[in-house]
Amino acid sequence: MAEVENPNLSLTTTDGNTTIRVTYEAVFTEFERNLADLGMNFHHHINVIGVDPAGGTEGTTLANFPLTNFAVTAGTGEQRIPRDHSLTVPRSSLQEDTGGDTDEIKCKVRIHAKASRTILPRMYLLIRKYC
Repeated sequence: MAEVENPNLSLTTTDGNTTIRVTYEAVFTEFERNLADLGMNFHHHINVIGVDPAGGTEGTTLANFPLTNFAVTAGTGEQRIPRDHSLTVPRSSLQEDTGGDTDEIKCKVRIHAKASRTILPRMYLLIRKYC
């Protein structure tokens, strides 16, 4: 499956609103690039999570970024696609701890593939061809 490399999260608060900025690089293999050429679509899920205790990895989902598709193209070797997404929310929506602004915020980035109905028979032929 596609990889997420060099993820970075930054938060900027101005006038009671916080801009959540997530940057990363999506890396697609040659096989995934060929699947995209057959009609498979890839998009990301970015979830903003309030984490307790500090240093943990799971918690309450506080916000979600809109789904965005990748322009994966056919070709040899891997394809790297840099991504830079921002979402502005009220600072109060990130308040997952009672009292104060010591909230622990993380983002979970996942890349998801979705095949159209027309790709499945073509994928079968592709897999069959290599068996």
